[in-house]
Amino acid sequence: MSLPIVLVSGWAMPATVMEPLAEALDGDGRVSVVQLPGLVWERKKYDWKQLLDYLDMHLLETPVILIGWSLGGTLASIYASQNPDKVAGLVTLGCNPCFVRNQDWSEAMLPQTFESFYAGMQEDSAATVDQFSLLCSMGNSNRKEVAKNLQSAVRRDADLESTILLQLLKLLGASDVRSQLADIRCPVVHCFGKDDALVPSDTGKRIEQDYPAHNVLMMEGGHCFFLDHSTGAIRQVADQVNRLCNRS
Repeated sequence: MSLPIVLVSGWAMPATVMEPLAEALDGDGRVSVVQLPGLVWERKKYDWKQLLDYLDMHLLETPVILIGWSLGGTLASIYASQNPDKVAGLVTLGCNPCFVRNQDWSEAMLPQTFESFYAGMQEDSAATVDQFSLLCSMGNSNRKEVAKNLQSAVRRDADLESTILLQLLKLLGASDVRSQLADIRCPVVHCFGKDDALVPSDTGKRIEQDYPAHNVLMMEGGHCFFLDHSTGAIRQVADQVNRLCNRS
C-alpha cells in the first residue's frame, strides 16, 4: 500500500496554490494539502507548538511523506524531527533553515529586507501579500502567469487575517531549524529554485556541506519553481517523492 502524501503550503498562500503539484503526485487519491493558518478567519495566537499540533491534527494516517513549501517546509522539518515514527520521508521546497541571515548563517535574507517587509504587513497587509506573490513568481519563465494566479488565489480562496499572518511571519523571521534538520532520521530532499528571490541559491550548497546525508536539488525557476511547467520541476519533485515512497 502506498504511503499518504501531505503537502504543507507556504506563508500567506492558500492550499489551492499547491494543487498542480498535488495532482501530479496523486496516483491513488492519497494526497492532501494542509493550508497554514492566516488565510482563514481564526482569532487565535500561534507559536511553533500550536502549529505542530495543527499539522498533526491534519495527518489522518501515518507514516506520511511530508512536502513543505517555504514556511510549510520549516514546519514540516520540525515535525519530522520530533515525530520520527510518523514521517517516512521529507521534501522541502524553497525552504531555508534560517530564513533571515545571522552570524552563523549568511545564506539568507538580509535582516533589513525582512524588517521592511514586516513593516509593510503592519501598514497594508493586502498590498504586501500582493507584493509577496510577485516575489514568489520572480525567476520563473511563466512569471506573469504565476503572479496572477497567486494573487487571484489569495483573493478568491481565503479571507486575509493579517494578525495571524504577522504572527507567522515573525516566527519565520526568527526561525532556525538547523538542529532539527540534524535530528531527522528519515530520508530528506531539499529542492531549490536557482533564481529564488527569497532564498539565496547558495543555501543549497550550504545544506550539502552541513547535512551530507540530505539530498539537494537545484531547479530552474524561483520560489514557486514547482509551478513552472516548462522546466519539468513538477516531474522532478514527483520522482523524488516516488523514490521516498519506494524506500519506505
